[in-house]
Amino acid sequence: MKSSMDTGLITNEVLFLMTKCSELFVQHLAREAYAASCSKETSDTLKYEHLSQLVNKSSNLEFLLQIVPEKIRVHTFQEMLRLNRSGTTSDDDDDDDSESESESESDE
Repeated sequence: MKSSMDTGLITNEVLFLMTKCSELFVQHLAREAYAASCSKETSDTLKYEHLSQLVNKSSNLEFLLQIVPEKIRVHTFQEMLRLNRSGTTSDDDDDDDSESESESESDE
């Protein structure tokens, strides 16, 4: 925080308070993820997937969606990109067709 140019003067008390709040938030996040996921399983290990599942299903943790996304395999991601690109191309073609039709109607 002190290295940011936008914040101005920060006292040691504020820095301590922000540090403590961050620690408590991480503890809360870990406890909630453990309670939601690990207690159902036989494993006592908290994994990344447990955190991402909690973030995805909790509306109050929505701000973490881009920071803690669900893990997907590279192959799955490549397939999503391919489908997205082919969907975008066909959408563009549809728009071009509708524009051509409206232009021909206005010419008549």
